[in-house]
Amino acid sequence: SDPVYAPVRDMVRRICDYCATKGVTFALETGQEPAETLLAFLEDVNRPNLKLNFDPANLILYGTSEPIAALKLVGKHVVSVHCKDGNWPDKSKPESLGTEMPLGEGEVDIPEFIRTLKEIGYRGPLTIEREVPGEQQKTDIRNAVELLRRLV
Repeated sequence: SDPVYAPVRDMVRRICDYCATKGVTFALETGQEPAETLLAFLEDVNRPNLKLNFDPANLILYGTSEPIAALKLVGKHVVSVHCKDGNWPDKSKPESLGTEMPLGEGEVDIPEFIRTLKEIGYRGPLTIEREVPGEQQKTDIRNAVELLRRLV
């Protein structure tokens, strides 16, 4: 019912149609909307080359969806994954964001996330995303690689 919904949907359709002429997939990233809303949008756009980059931490950081349930809901549309972790926002502060955490130290439940990826048949890339500066980022990425090697 939002007045900008139809124009956005139509623009995404045009983008997907153009991408299709080049053999390209157009992927949206999860996070700012509940998984049910995103799924309804994908179905409404109705283009086979519209897919998802699934970022479980974004769902937590924005407080929109529990990541494992969301992955099960939209899994057939997932073509790439960000391996990122985070903690839920403070519910007493309605506009606040959650806190990004090193992989395996937040509330995503990374072992269950990897199990669910396997369960839905996902075989694409696992991209580590860690948005902190300097040496801490390097340390966190090394630790994330070790964690993913154990789990995959």
